[in-house]
Amino acid sequence: MKFKNILILFSSLTLSCVSCDDMGFLQIKPDNLILTDDAIKTKDDIEKLLLGTYNGMRSGGFWGGTALRGFGVIADDAIANVATFEWVQLTNHEMNLVNAVGRDLWTNTYNAINRANQVAYNSLSEDILAAEGGNVLNEFKAEAAFIRGFGHFHLVRAFGLPYSDEHKNTPEMGVPIRVSGVLDRETAFEIIQRSTVEEVYNQVIADLEFAAANLPTSHTWDSGRATVDIAKALLAKVYFNKQDYTRAAQYAKEVIATNQYELDADMIAKYAHAQHGTSTKEVIFMIPSASINEDSWGGLRAFRTNDLTLPNYHPSPSLINAFDREDDHRFSTFYKEVNGSWYTTRFDYEYMDGIVMGYNELLLIYAEAAAESGVDLADALAALNQIEVRAYGGPKTTSPDRNLIIEAARKERRLELSLLGERLFELKRLRQHVRGESWDSRGLLFQIPDVEQSGNPNVNMN
Repeated sequence: MKFKNILILFSSLTLSCVSCDDMGFLQIKPDNLILTDDAIKTKDDIEKLLLGTYNGMRSGGFWGGTALRGFGVIADDAIANVATFEWVQLTNHEMNLVNAVGRDLWTNTYNAINRANQVAYNSLSEDILAAEGGNVLNEFKAEAAFIRGFGHFHLVRAFGLPYSDEHKNTPEMGVPIRVSGVLDRETAFEIIQRSTVEEVYNQVIADLEFAAANLPTSHTWDSGRATVDIAKALLAKVYFNKQDYTRAAQYAKEVIATNQYELDADMIAKYAHAQHGTSTKEVIFMIPSASINEDSWGGLRAFRTNDLTLPNYHPSPSLINAFDREDDHRFSTFYKEVNGSWYTTRFDYEYMDGIVMGYNELLLIYAEAAAESGVDLADALAALNQIEVRAYGGPKTTSPDRNLIIEAARKERRLELSLLGERLFELKRLRQHVRGESWDSRGLLFQIPDVEQSGNPNVNMN
């Protein structure tokens, strides 16, 4: 496999060279702080640190699935039939500063951002990489910028107010923007307050644009290393969340125009790829997994039905009722009823790749964004029809009418991306209530966790 080497390095890496890897940013103790300049001497050291940074993306709080499952429970996609403190809080929209899901989301993602900054955004690494000559420094910076931009986007959606004219410039209602790596004891304890949502989005876009312009073209979707296409696809998603539909359509179309991706006839293929080696052309980028010990989506496998007992997490009645149970192949493929309760089989594997974005999501971004911006309605319809043909056996939307395309694309997003963590942010983007809460209610935000507040008592709380 193309990603065999990166997985071996993931498994063998000891991340002792990463400051604060297993703790919150402000929990670092001076007596056990291992400085970056003690561990980084050569380009190979930085390469290992970069691979460890990718490995950090599969943590439960970042893209390993626990936070994604949590988003579904907060929204109306999933139900958690458990009495544990943190999941009851998510169900009731009462997340506090010690909620474990929120704490892990914060610490896991900022740890990955810090590692990315250590890779190429501090003077030590920059000097080493610059000495290599050529485009080495910019390529390392591009990979680090991709992870950093992705991380800040993940955080601002979970902890910040939704992007909107009303809230984008509200002081300290985004997240702290961290753009330099912890290098020594002084920087380890640097306090950074929350930025506005607008400022965070601007940083995310700047990072992803730099990544798109400088990532090596040799990286492939299954290499476990960021590609130009995923940087552009994520830019499309960021602009889509900003409701800047013209730019969202532009970036989505650039990736579509490469003709490198297509919908798999077998809807299971991309989910079974890690364990069963199924062929897929639908994944734009994923975090690879090659064994149970290297599971990249373990947090979502809490939905699996083929374990010793049925799961405590399952689809909500709202989601089940949104499907056309007779004609929608997705329903018959991914959902089953057991003793009167519905479950999903989408995650019935021992280990899975962590899919960051698939072509199905990109097509739906393009269809709605192009229709919203009022251009390329024929192309928007064609993108939507690809989703409909696979789901229903034929197109359901036949007119290049702007409003019809938008309505149908939104419906298909609910169904196509169900249980993957997107529903909460879709409801916020569309200004729809979330199980009784207003789209911009602070009850839908994770609280800034105790690990941050303890070292930063002046941080603005949600």
